[in-house]
Amino acid sequence: MKYSKLFALAALALPMVAFAQTEVTFERQDYKSLGVYDTWEASPFRTGALSGNYAVIDNHLQYVDDQLGEAPNASSKILAVQRSRFGSNTFGVRVDLNTTFELTTTTKYLHVKVYRPYGGRVMVVGLGKRTERMDQSPQTEQFWAMSTTDIGADKWQDVVLPIKGNGGIDIYSLVVVPDCESPHNYTEDAICYIDDIKVNNDPSSELIYGYYQTAMGEEQEYTRSDRRLNSVKLQANGSAIQTISSPATPNTVYVDMTAEQLLVKAGETVIPSVAYTGGWMHAYAYVDYSNDGKFNANVNDDLSIAEGSDLVSFSFYGGTDDSKGVNSAGTTLTGNARNTLKMPSFKIPSDVKNGVYRMRYKVDWNSIDPAGCMDQSNSIIENGGGIIDVMLNVHGDYCNVNDANRNGEVLSAVDGERLVTYQAPFGKEFRIRMNPENGFEYGGVIVKYGYNLQGDSIVNGNVQWQKLFLERQQFDENDEIVIPAKCMCGDVEIEGLFIEEGTYQEPEKPTRYTTTTIENGNFADGTTWYTIQIGQQGYVLTNGNANYIALDNTVVDIENKSQLWCFTGNDEDGYRLYNMQEGAGKVLAAPTQMYGDSGGSSFPTMQPVDAIRSGNTDLWMFENSTSLGSKDVSHAYMYEKGTPSNKVNNRDNRLAFWTGGADSGSTLQIYYAKTTTGIDDIKETMKSDAIYDIKGNKVEAPVKGLYIVNGEKVYVK
Repeated sequence: MKYSKLFALAALALPMVAFAQTEVTFERQDYKSLGVYDTWEASPFRTGALSGNYAVIDNHLQYVDDQLGEAPNASSKILAVQRSRFGSNTFGVRVDLNTTFELTTTTKYLHVKVYRPYGGRVMVVGLGKRTERMDQSPQTEQFWAMSTTDIGADKWQDVVLPIKGNGGIDIYSLVVVPDCESPHNYTEDAICYIDDIKVNNDPSSELIYGYYQTAMGEEQEYTRSDRRLNSVKLQANGSAIQTISSPATPNTVYVDMTAEQLLVKAGETVIPSVAYTGGWMHAYAYVDYSNDGKFNANVNDDLSIAEGSDLVSFSFYGGTDDSKGVNSAGTTLTGNARNTLKMPSFKIPSDVKNGVYRMRYKVDWNSIDPAGCMDQSNSIIENGGGIIDVMLNVHGDYCNVNDANRNGEVLSAVDGERLVTYQAPFGKEFRIRMNPENGFEYGGVIVKYGYNLQGDSIVNGNVQWQKLFLERQQFDENDEIVIPAKCMCGDVEIEGLFIEEGTYQEPEKPTRYTTTTIENGNFADGTTWYTIQIGQQGYVLTNGNANYIALDNTVVDIENKSQLWCFTGNDEDGYRLYNMQEGAGKVLAAPTQMYGDSGGSSFPTMQPVDAIRSGNTDLWMFENSTSLGSKDVSHAYMYEKGTPSNKVNNRDNRLAFWTGGADSGSTLQIYYAKTTTGIDDIKETMKSDAIYDIKGNKVEAPVKGLYIVNGEKVYVK
């Protein structure tokens, strides 16, 4: 058990000011008293209508965490509090301190361990008084510190909050708000647990979960518009520079680009670099050769990189003094020379095994902390720094290729050799040929590629190997296919899917929505219809006029034919959109050239199927959109096939395009409306024709149902 104390540092030139704080660990009564508190003045807990439930109890949450390898909180006592739904979002448990501490102009860090049954934010409120105001109540709220990221559920978390004031403020009590979200939707109370309250100079959490931690949440966005880490680079032995760029959105401080790889060989000397918008910052690079799920950054007394450190290169580091320092090559830097992002080269260890290793690039100011500096006066967030993680692929000249097959074999199409520890050039396309046994054919192959193929696919958060399915219809007439170069990046295992001859069935291409077909100029029986709305306002798409589709109505009416749309096609070939009122003779099409402001004058319209205007396309693609909060296929961006930037958008209440990006204004809401069978109604001109039910019996007065008129199926409403 680590006992924690509250303390403050005083300038050595001044008399030492006592900052002794009784340990607030709840192992004994190391506090003056306990209670509840709510900053809401009309709270029933302040009026006396409710008293609140809290108690120091035996710690029943002494579990051993698998990742930490130990108990995150092995203390014998903890503080329990009932989070009442009748309190405000700032209702919490008040801990009156045995000894006050001063809230100074120097940033301190308040730590508190919290265990809660659901995720959310945590707040701590400091109650106290100014020393010169004798009449001020010691329960005056002096600071409010709230976590900026979600605190996970069902595990102990060490919440760290920066606190500071104008000086001369004594804090008498700390109010821990374990759940500072609105309780309006709560249907019952919850129990939260608190332990180990302390204040110190350490901004780091004692409990770090997950792999390759960062000091900020993964959703933390840049707070500055003038600075950004744009891309990371690596150049090996004078070869071409390899670059991995950060996407424009989301604009977050940390970016996970581990789906991308930088290629190196053991023993090579490589030069890391970054492309960064901004100045007066420093760059750092780390490689986890041990694959243990974390970066360790250690330096010697002379600031050189210590043996066993994951820190491999840095442009500047001065320790506690940023007025002078060195880079990782040992070059002394002072004055304006400190303004550098240039990292020296480093050598890939000669004895490192071929494999994939997590590599981190970081832009920060005078900090080797791989997670990013979070000192209040030198925060990576306030300074506009950034972190990008990639994978480093240490490889040889060749890939080991093997097959894993029965009832046939996979051969190299180059020389006809069997794939048994076959040596294929690394990073190059590789052509194979299928050779089924007599009585068998094939349905395709599964290509397994990467490293440690017989082990777990993910080790400590790093993907070791992946699979790619190549379907039979992708093979040529010689039963050959090319394995993409991206798969030839390590060890390769090819499994031929051999099946009995005559049993192969070509798989249907996937469809995002239920599609239909056009039969004899009409929509097929059982056609599924959808309504389509766009943007946060939910403007309804109708068949429009010859010039554009107006976006001026937000009321959905599934009985209005002009609002109903159906799809033909699939995810691979693209989709065509038809409107019920316009019929199967017209399809939604649009110009591929973008006119006006970023496509603001290019309008999709209903055009005759057999007379699509020159320079227009009627093929559309869809991709998921989360801009309106949904993650399913009902929310989507729609763009012209082959031109992902040409996404439809609401432009001046007309359906047009916005090529500058995609957000809620480009988001379609596509919902099922109905399924119809045949034609909706019998036309007036058909009422004199003979009408038969589906059994062939003549009907004089048809009611709602399916009938046969002039040899065609007709649905009567």
